[in-house]
Amino acid sequence: FALSFMVLVAAFNILSSLVMLVRAKTRDIAILRTMGATRKSLAKIFVTTGFTVGLIGTAAGLLLGFVVLLFRQPIVEGIGAVTGQNLWDPKIRYLTELPARTDPVEIVLIVLLALVLSFLATLYPAMKASGTDPVQVLRYE
Repeated sequence: FALSFMVLVAAFNILSSLVMLVRAKTRDIAILRTMGATRKSLAKIFVTTGFTVGLIGTAAGLLLGFVVLLFRQPIVEGIGAVTGQNLWDPKIRYLTELPARTDPVEIVLIVLLALVLSFLATLYPAMKASGTDPVQVLRYE
C-alpha cells in the first residue's frame, strides 16, 4: 500500500516533467507538424519518452531494492558503527538481525503498477503535444 503511493508520486513526477517538456518544445512541435509529422507520430514520441523514463526508474528501483535487501545486515552494522549504537540489541528487540521477507507476487504487482502508471502518465502530455496547432504557435514566433 505504501509503495503504491510512492509509485503514484513518481508517476505524477513523470506527468509534470512531460507537461513541462511539451510547453518548452511547443515551437519545435509546431515545426515538426509543418514538416509533415502526424499527430500519431508526435504522440508516439512523448509516450515513448515517458514510458522509457518509467521503465528505467522501475528497473533502477528494483535493482537498488534487491541490493539493499541483500546487504541489509551489513548496512545496519555500518550505521551502528558510524553512530556508535547497537541498533539491534537483543535485550531491547529480541532480534539479532534485521528481518526481511520478500513476496515475489507483491514485487511483480508493484513493478506492473509502476509501468502502468508511467504509461498512463504519458497519455495527457502526448495528447497535448499531438493537438498542437502549428499555425497558432508559429503565428506569434
